[in-house]
Amino acid sequence: MLSVVIPAYNEEACLQENLAKVCEALARAGEPFEVIVVDDGSRDATAAISAEAARADARIRLVRLSMNRGKGAAVREGALQARGDFVFFLDADLSTSPEEIGRFLPALRDGTPIVLGSRRREGSRILRHQSRLREGMGRVFTRLAAWLAGPGVTDFTCGFKGFSAGAAREIFSRLTIDRWAFDAEIVAIARARGIRIVEIPVTWTNDPGSHVRMLRDAVVSFFALLRIARGRLAGRYRR
Repeated sequence: MLSVVIPAYNEEACLQENLAKVCEALARAGEPFEVIVVDDGSRDATAAISAEAARADARIRLVRLSMNRGKGAAVREGALQARGDFVFFLDADLSTSPEEIGRFLPALRDGTPIVLGSRRREGSRILRHQSRLREGMGRVFTRLAAWLAGPGVTDFTCGFKGFSAGAAREIFSRLTIDRWAFDAEIVAIARARGIRIVEIPVTWTNDPGSHVRMLRDAVVSFFALLRIARGRLAGRYRR
């Protein structure tokens, strides 16, 4: 079975339509699946839309966080509740299409524990770019994350990642970063525990309605990376 985790914070504008797209894509894959929507303390109709979708389709589950804790916390909660043999998470805006899951599954079935989507590997396609400022900040974050969290990854923050069930439990039971930079901690934990990572190029399009606040989130991410680096040096992720 496949488990797909969708962290959602104030996503009422797109959630109903995108949940239908996810279920249609997974149904075409021909395997049993579940979709876990984790409402991260939304202030709009995100929870109500998800609950209605779950009533209409038993393959959809809603998990609610009582307050807004951050994307990392939402993904962690969903991944730890997943029942599938393979666990994916993707953004509610479907910046990367759920159709890409079919391209990730062969690597997972062949024994690769973690497969990361990458917008920077050869063969990737970006249909709508972010602003130059955001792309520049993304490149800086990637360099810092590679230095502080773990080398060899070209794209830490692409919101499309797949895991074997065992790797998901091993990674997310140790994840401590609730907000931005949790993706870098995933890599840091995997590197510390000797879990193999493969990147696969994806087709990606920017969502102009993103909830990212550049200056605030850049500062939060920088201090989170320092926290991850301290954790690596202390050997916390090996325990």
